[in-house]
Amino acid sequence: MQNECCGSRERKRRETRRRIVDKAMELVEAKGFENVTVEDICEAADISRRTFFNYMDSKDEAVLGSFPFELTDTALEAIATTPSDNVLDLVFSNIEVVPDVLSRELLLRRRAILRQHPQLAGAAYERKSETLTRLGRAVEKHLTLFPEDRKLADAPVSLEVNAIVNFFYVSVAMYLSNPDFPAHGGPGIEPLRTAAQLHTDLAKELKW
Repeated sequence: MQNECCGSRERKRRETRRRIVDKAMELVEAKGFENVTVEDICEAADISRRTFFNYMDSKDEAVLGSFPFELTDTALEAIATTPSDNVLDLVFSNIEVVPDVLSRELLLRRRAILRQHPQLAGAAYERKSETLTRLGRAVEKHLTLFPEDRKLADAPVSLEVNAIVNFFYVSVAMYLSNPDFPAHGGPGIEPLRTAAQLHTDLAKELKW
């Protein structure tokens, strides 16, 4: 009974969060980001301002939705302590996807809004910064434990950590934000691998 109660409560929370995001998107699609207030979103979603901030940190989070990839403490520990000759793929293999945040419909709408309001990209990055910082610590621990996994042996560890974290971020950004990136299929980590491969292919063509 307790599990059913917890499951029902969590389902209601997801439904409320989805309703907030959906109504926020609708308003921005109709009026533009600058012309929509938190109060407008609360009225459309039939919630109080207090409830809004129980679910969202800001208006931009309501419009873009939560970060759809989770790096739990268990995942970060696995990244830090599992040997791998491809640390970025190790990261991809350990992230958890939040399916209802990454539906195809929301993904396409999100891309359209970012195209019309590019200033939101900076706000989206700020909301990811804590996740990226935690990931950086895990990658640094990994490269310290397994120096044989390093690819830039002549560079300081901090530079390789920064490169891997940035590689992760640009792969995520391409998947979530680029209107020309494929959006078919269900949510998952394979599109992240595809985005990373595109960047790898480009890097191989660059001559210095």
